[in-house]
Amino acid sequence: MIVIRRARDADRGPILKFCTNTFTWGDYIDQVWDFWSEDKRGRLLVADAGGRKRIGMAHVALCPDGEKIWLEGIRVHPGYRRSQVATALIDAMIKFGHRKNARQASAIVALDNLASQRMMEKSGFAVVSRWAYYGTDEALKTRRSGARFAAASDSHIIWKYLGSSIIYKLSAGMYVKSWHWYPLDRYTLNDFIKKRRVIVAGEPVRGIAIINPSGYWKRKDVLQVVYLDSCSTGILRDLMSFVANIYAEARFERFQVLCQQSNRMISVLEEFRMKESEQFLLYNKVFTPRASP
Repeated sequence: MIVIRRARDADRGPILKFCTNTFTWGDYIDQVWDFWSEDKRGRLLVADAGGRKRIGMAHVALCPDGEKIWLEGIRVHPGYRRSQVATALIDAMIKFGHRKNARQASAIVALDNLASQRMMEKSGFAVVSRWAYYGTDEALKTRRSGARFAAASDSHIIWKYLGSSIIYKLSAGMYVKSWHWYPLDRYTLNDFIKKRRVIVAGEPVRGIAIINPSGYWKRKDVLQVVYLDSCSTGILRDLMSFVANIYAEARFERFQVLCQQSNRMISVLEEFRMKESEQFLLYNKVFTPRASP
């Protein structure tokens, strides 16, 4: 019998033993376990079989707007795969969302992880967007750029640009924060402009980049582009040059870009020595309203 319960301190060691080589580069569960176990807006869950036999884990978090939950970190012991453990974990996370009155659930799955894709689709999720992840830790030289930080007066024209942007639609209107995908709405845009996280290029605006200079988890030495959108190669090059200059001058250890993939994007990112690490599918599920008691 599979029992899904809240994680305890004693679960950490046994769980991490089978969460070390999940991907070709390893895994990240050891970096986030403490964050997830202390998450007041979410639950770190463990799947138990036979008392103390830990056979799976997952984390669910209520997104800031309270409208959505985020599913992540689903791991199953190799000896218990194809035993409905992941499905039980997803069901438990969905129940958590119902209790929190959320309306949707989202998660990302690697493009080459066909088993997880089938599992998500079996659980009623559908693909809403596809993202690519690029990174480099090489030193970059500063470059000339026609881009600039957006001002409050740019808000209307940026929002108008996004409203007609194909990339914004392909992105499902989302940006990335700590490997969670959240809606890039007008309120969020204005907040990012105030915090000098929005970079624009062109007159009027013909491209936008949103940065995260604060890193994620324990990584505070990472500069990320969490949304990237342009209508031409030249504009994209200006945006990337501006952000690359921040990376070079502030001496970050790593530079990451999460974006929609296109031939234009690939050609420009390669100029900045950015290498594609992975592609992800963004899944979403709208909850069926619960019946009244």
